Amino acid sequence: MNFKKALLGLLVAAMILIPFTGCQETTLTAIELVPQGANLIASIQLDKVLDDQDIRDTYNRAEKEAGQPQTFEEAMEEIIKETGVDPAGFAQAVVFADIANMEQNEYIGVIAEGTFDEEQFIDNIEEKAGIKFTATDYKEYQLYTYEKEEVSIAFLSEKTLLAGTVKAVKDIIDVNNGDRKSVTGPILDTYNRLGDALVKLALELPEEAQEALTEESGLGGMPISFEPFADIDVTGFALNKVQETLRIQIDTHFLSTDSAQNAADTITGAISLFKGLLDKPEIKELLEKIEVTVAESWMTIAFDIDLSEIGDMIETFQ
Repeated sequence: MNFKKALLGLLVAAMILIPFTGCQETTLTAIELVPQGANLIASIQLDKVLDDQDIRDTYNRAEKEAGQPQTFEEAMEEIIKETGVDPAGFAQAVVFADIANMEQNEYIGVIAEGTFDEEQFIDNIEEKAGIKFTATDYKEYQLYTYEKEEVSIAFLSEKTLLAGTVKAVKDIIDVNNGDRKSVTGPILDTYNRLGDALVKLALELPEEAQEALTEESGLGGMPISFEPFADIDVTGFALNKVQETLRIQIDTHFLSTDSAQNAADTITGAISLFKGLLDKPEIKELLEKIEVTVAESWMTIAFDIDLSEIGDMIETFQ
């Protein structure tokens, strides 16, 4: 197993919790610890996700390949067995990254909130993952680094665990100590406007992605222009759940109100086109639930779907 990918993937999913005592307290929240310069921020409320019986049942009913955990409980047990990390009882985690270097995993960090036992946490990972950390001091904190993959773990307080690439972890510590500024600007504004969601993500669209959109001339051979989307500077995604209904919301900011309106018109037109071409009434009903609105330079796409409809939709596509 590639430990770097396994650890970062696990922490991006934020499934971590083991008791801890002994570090200093931090007065900053997880989002306030994200360093300036991050162009992707995401968070997940793990306690709500893992404790939700509907989500557990949905996983249990989903079709799975041979060798994959067949139940939610088996999936949790496999995580503990392979990584030494127990996903139970965790509160939330915030993930940040520099998406320009995402493929190389050069700058990605996780700020996890819970209650941790430093020695037990490190010992469990070393034993289960079969690796050895090197412990060094960074300012007044101890850094546990797996040098082969250049991944570090640190404990900022008895309730805050840091993980990620070495520079990212050090940057979080610097923010906590007042030696580095925390993230500000449009990406933070977008993250905050998504509210109290189970899962949310905000990212600044790289210039190369904007240029790629202008080069697109259609979608699946259909005459749909992507040119209005070239003015996107930041976008956000949120997933929430109310009783048995999932709500998906995408908030996208444009450099001008005209671009936002043109993009909304494009999406509305595409939805109408697909409804006219599709012959499955259940898919048409789902498309009719998509709401596209514009407020100043923001375009919002919202979509509600019942958990029961997700199963029906999967069967339809199969």
